[in-house]
Amino acid sequence: MSIRVRYIVALLLTATLVTLSFIVLYELISDQKKDAEIINIAGQQRMLSQRIALLTSTPNICDDSEEQRYLAQSLARFKQNHQQLVSLDNLPSSISNTYFNEGQLDNKVNRYIKSADQILDAAQCQPTTLLDIQALTSLLQQLDYVVARFEQDATARVDVVLSIEVYLWLATLALLCIEAAFIFSPMERTVKRSFAKLTSLKEQAESSADEARRASKAKSEFLSSMSHELRTPMNGLFGMIELAIDNPDKSNIYLKKAKTAGRQLLVLINDILDISKIEAGKIKIEQAPVDLLQVLDDVVSLQRVYCQRKGLEFHYLKDPDLPHVIKGDITRISQILHNLLSNAIKFTEQGSVTLKVTYTKRPNGNYLSFDVIDTGIGIESSKLDNIFKKFEQADQSTTREYGGTGLGLSIAKQLAKLMLGDINVTSFVGQGSTFSFTMAAEESQLPDINVEPSANLRCAIVDDLQTSREYFEHVVTSMSIVPQSYDSAKAYLSDSPMAFDVIILDLSMPEMSGVDLLEQLKAMNPDKFPKIILISAELERLEDENDVSELIWRTHAKPINRRELEHDLGKLIETKPVSHNDVKEGNKKKRILLAEDNEINAEIVKTILQSEGYKFLHVKNGKDAVDVGKRHQFDLILMDCNMPVMGGIEASTILRKALEVDTPIVALTANAFAEDKEECLAAGMTDFLAKPLDKDTLLVCIKKYIG
Repeated sequence: MSIRVRYIVALLLTATLVTLSFIVLYELISDQKKDAEIINIAGQQRMLSQRIALLTSTPNICDDSEEQRYLAQSLARFKQNHQQLVSLDNLPSSISNTYFNEGQLDNKVNRYIKSADQILDAAQCQPTTLLDIQALTSLLQQLDYVVARFEQDATARVDVVLSIEVYLWLATLALLCIEAAFIFSPMERTVKRSFAKLTSLKEQAESSADEARRASKAKSEFLSSMSHELRTPMNGLFGMIELAIDNPDKSNIYLKKAKTAGRQLLVLINDILDISKIEAGKIKIEQAPVDLLQVLDDVVSLQRVYCQRKGLEFHYLKDPDLPHVIKGDITRISQILHNLLSNAIKFTEQGSVTLKVTYTKRPNGNYLSFDVIDTGIGIESSKLDNIFKKFEQADQSTTREYGGTGLGLSIAKQLAKLMLGDINVTSFVGQGSTFSFTMAAEESQLPDINVEPSANLRCAIVDDLQTSREYFEHVVTSMSIVPQSYDSAKAYLSDSPMAFDVIILDLSMPEMSGVDLLEQLKAMNPDKFPKIILISAELERLEDENDVSELIWRTHAKPINRRELEHDLGKLIETKPVSHNDVKEGNKKKRILLAEDNEINAEIVKTILQSEGYKFLHVKNGKDAVDVGKRHQFDLILMDCNMPVMGGIEASTILRKALEVDTPIVALTANAFAEDKEECLAAGMTDFLAKPLDKDTLLVCIKKYIG
């Protein structure tokens, strides 16, 4: 019930009771007024009876005398009063009994009146006695009795009026109490709640306004830092490209650095896209087999290099029973670990950074925990809540000193929650921080690889990094190649260095690097030199090592692309070696349809295909791809998803369902999220490659489907 309705009800009840009281009291006062008139009349009767008796006894009661007129007036009034009294409605029983029954006062009065009339008519100028003294006394007594009875009856009614007034007063008090309890008190509480709500809303509005101002300021600072973060790699990208154009002899060096700057730019763009996807609630976590050893090696290999460049120690600790393969999203797990480790390195000037990996089995499921521990600047406890907010760091001054966009931790925490985990932090100023990333971990298995067993092929793995040794052992063993691991170049040389067919060698190692090891092997002048697969996160260091470059068979930059590594190892166990020219001749028989509307992207893919000898046809939209697919047979279709006229998703659906084309279709798209991949596969596409395209990844994918 609203306050207005309650207020109206209270007024109506009060007005009703007041009106009722007025009506009752008005009626009672009217009755009292009538009682007063009757008592007055009854009193007049006694006085008039005495006056009549006195006048009739006067000797001057004769024609036209003053006494005669008084007697006539008194007698007339006496008659009128008597008639009025005896004709009253609801005459009290005692008075009625006096008048008409036992007392016979009515008869006495009438006889008295009749006697007085006779005297008046006779008009004798001599005194006359109407009644003897005893009869007159009795008449007066009865008239007094009538007056007394009327007074008693009026007094009784006055008492009733007083009682009714008391009851009305009590009823009014009761009504006011009821209104206070059931109307005004709830109204008061409602008003108080309304005021409290208004006060709370005002405080919330003020808080929201303050938060909006802070958010606006944070976004302004974010845009400023984002502009800086974006322009820095863009400047490097364009600058290196210009240097490559101006200095063709050093173009290889400059273009590799331009590629590095491009990757930095891509990381920033992906962060912005991730935030928009998270806020729209459209980001999904892929559930596919993840090689945990590969993830750890990729992350640790890169981040350790950054540690070494700052003069920091890097420690890696893990549980011995860590599962090799789990279900999850390899991209998102790597993204979170890279973010946490890069932050730890960024905010640590001296000391160490540690990655600790633990595996816990619980009744409700198994969990992985990644603890990133640093000895850096630390974070104030009052600012710990801010670090997971978008566009914010613990202190905006750190943005100016250390750089960054303030998006990384916010994205990482949201992704962790989507993986049924979380990220927590403990930190002390000047002592460092510990970020703990936990996630649900269901053990799984990778698909089997079809390779020809070759028990005679032996592989040496030389790498000082534990994660790399474990990962390479895992890959090599899965291909039926016998591995032997060494944690340093000296340990390898102290064994039987020429007893291996292939060496997976890390470039950057303490005491003796990969280049130093190759020089030692070259000095041995062996009859048959093993195949050297050089692995490093800093391949640019090879640029000036011409003396050993001819000894290197393949190079792979960290993070390692497993497909490419397996492809190279697979060549070593082929029964018949195949030259590159033979491969190109075989590729000329393969026909590929490329659907791509962007000229630059199309030129990149066409150049890669031409370099490998593939025949191809280029169309610029999905409709043309469908029309060509009706008339010609292709071995593979490379399909961009977003094109004018008709997109790749719609074109693939038509090719698969309407035309029943079974040619493998590989999606080429800049939409690199898990839900985008699901949409492509649901449309009938066979595989999914995210832009920007990597040459080796594209070629490995093509060979996977057409040989």
